Amino acid sequence: MIKRIGVYFKPHMKKVIASFVCTLLVGATAGVTAKFVEPVLDDIFINGDRTMLWLMPIGLLGLYAIKGVSRYLQSVLMTQSGELVVLKIRSDLMRCIQYREMSFFDHNSTGILMMKIINDVQIMQRAIPSGIMFIRQIFTAIGLVIVLFDQNWQLAIVAMMIFPASAVFMRKIARKLRHYAQGMLLEGGLLNDVVVESFSGIEVVKTFCSEEMLIKRFDTAGKSMYNLIMKITRLRNVTSPLMEFLGVAASAFIIWYGGSQVIDGHTTPGAFFSFLTALFMLYEPVKQVGMLNNDIQLAMVSAERVFGVIDETPSESETAGDKVLEEAVKTVAFNDVHFSYHAEREKVLKGINFEAKLGQVTAFVGESGSGKSTILKLLPRLYVAQSGEITVNGTNINDYTAKSLRGKIAVVTQNTYLFDDTVMSNIRLGRPDATDEEVIEAAKMAHAHNFIEGMPAGYETMVGQRGDLLSGGQKQRIAIARAILKDAPILILDEATSSLDSEVEKEIQAALNELMEGRTTFVIAHRLSTVRHADQILFIRKGQVDERGCHDELYAKGGGYANLCDLQFGEA
Repeated sequence: MIKRIGVYFKPHMKKVIASFVCTLLVGATAGVTAKFVEPVLDDIFINGDRTMLWLMPIGLLGLYAIKGVSRYLQSVLMTQSGELVVLKIRSDLMRCIQYREMSFFDHNSTGILMMKIINDVQIMQRAIPSGIMFIRQIFTAIGLVIVLFDQNWQLAIVAMMIFPASAVFMRKIARKLRHYAQGMLLEGGLLNDVVVESFSGIEVVKTFCSEEMLIKRFDTAGKSMYNLIMKITRLRNVTSPLMEFLGVAASAFIIWYGGSQVIDGHTTPGAFFSFLTALFMLYEPVKQVGMLNNDIQLAMVSAERVFGVIDETPSESETAGDKVLEEAVKTVAFNDVHFSYHAEREKVLKGINFEAKLGQVTAFVGESGSGKSTILKLLPRLYVAQSGEITVNGTNINDYTAKSLRGKIAVVTQNTYLFDDTVMSNIRLGRPDATDEEVIEAAKMAHAHNFIEGMPAGYETMVGQRGDLLSGGQKQRIAIARAILKDAPILILDEATSSLDSEVEKEIQAALNELMEGRTTFVIAHRLSTVRHADQILFIRKGQVDERGCHDELYAKGGGYANLCDLQFGEA
């Protein structure tokens, strides 16, 4: 995983190398500081050397000036590189998710994805200072170990004996931390899911008095997360005292043994105290390495989750095709198309066949759940059919790039989604380069201009999340204006006028009829009055085309379509 993250550091290698040089200097100064103890004791305090009395303080000041500048440069350079890397990882993750196929969102909840984009990347971001400190402490420890072996290699070996035991202990801690961290992040995702669901469905929650049920779900997920956080906290905080105890145990033995050597005249007090200073200085970075390693382990778990999404292979619906659809759309055809949302479940579509030509209106009617909307989700390649072929101008849509194919399609659905932005920006969504005049003209055609002008800030009025500050009919008209502005040759209307009253619907239908001119249009409508003038009507039953023809033909047959007409309009 470190190697995987390292790829992101390549563009910043100059800063990274400079930072490592500074880290080496910081580590070296720690070793030299410990080494200074020997001449201070032996030359100044024991031998009374006045020259050294002047030189040593000057040298110490110079040493710490180098250390201070090096630490500053190392922190700034590594933090800058690390933050840029995290910024790029977050951007890649967001880009990867945005360009994933619809089935990806069917299998990954909003809460889990939010956890990965925000919390996981945040954990990685917080680990940057820990990583910088970890590297610095490693080099500091190396410098001090060199001093230990230089002063007394026998004592140094005794001092080093605690490190294998510490390494085993840290490894066990790291494994448990990773396990608990995975559980904590999963529970965090579930917690997010409860929040997203409760806020998104607040009307349903209040209507059914379900506040307590959701609060209970929230508390249950919160308690599970709390238990895991406490386990992680206990593990992280047991490292430092244990490392300190091991260090003090080794130091106690070395004081006894080294003191004996000084008394017996086998070494000088300066050499021994230099060794002891290096040893005491060493245990702090070693203790820090243990604690910082815990933070890095948590970041590694988050990194695995983030890169698990980034490295996942996108489906054919987003990556297939290299041909750009530039020519005018003349025909759209479905040839024996079969589709299922889940491989192990029953097929939603079973052998769909039809052809739609330029200027024609093709309407889909049938009972709810018969597969009408699914047919039109396959056309812009939101999902890919398991078998059969969908063609535009005789070419399989999988041969076209997703961007060029979808650029030829404008959609108005029953469940209109507006972004928390201005009216102007929401209408301009399909054509970001459209002028204000073009946006206003599209709004006029959609009979939306008058109510927009009556808003506090006109076209610059914010519509709220999902457009909740507007009525259903207002949202629908803005969505229609958006489709009009896009001016695409293929038009999909999925219950496009369902949120409008009868009078407004007539006005909008007139605008839509104008919009349909010269386009290949597909309409799904439960109000049969809106589709009776379609060039061809397909009656869908259980994922198959059960009847096809114009309104008069189908009604004369007396089948499923005629029954629907009788239910809606009565025997008259």
